[in-house]
Amino acid sequence: MKSARAIVFDYTPSRWLVVAVACVAVFAFVAVVLSGMPLWAKIAAAMAAGVRAVHSLRRFWRPSARRAAWHEDGHWRIVGTDGVEHIADLDHAVVRGAWIVLRLQRNDKRRLALVLGPDNCDADIHRRLRVRLARVRDETKANS
Repeated sequence: MKSARAIVFDYTPSRWLVVAVACVAVFAFVAVVLSGMPLWAKIAAAMAAGVRAVHSLRRFWRPSARRAAWHEDGHWRIVGTDGVEHIADLDHAVVRGAWIVLRLQRNDKRRLALVLGPDNCDADIHRRLRVRLARVRDETKANS
């Protein structure tokens, strides 16, 4: 079976992921409040959890990539939110259930993570990515 020439998709943030980060932040806050720590430690821990949650939410809600294309020869073309196109290589990929996490390194040495869930990637693109990632994994094992 011949593979597709390129897998191209527009990247938007996953609302499910943003909701999950917000829920974890709420759970962390509740855990801090219910803990037996002194008041000053509770305030510090709650502030640290809040700052980290806001940082994570901003990172997930405002991704640095707008469009991604995985070409047949193995390289990626990433269009940033500023409209600038970069070539990238796949560092690592994780597939867990309906989620795919792609870690890429752009040609300017910046790292980028694309988190694809069922709500920000259509089923056909998701399936094609999973098939190609499995093929890459098998080729890597065969060459090792």
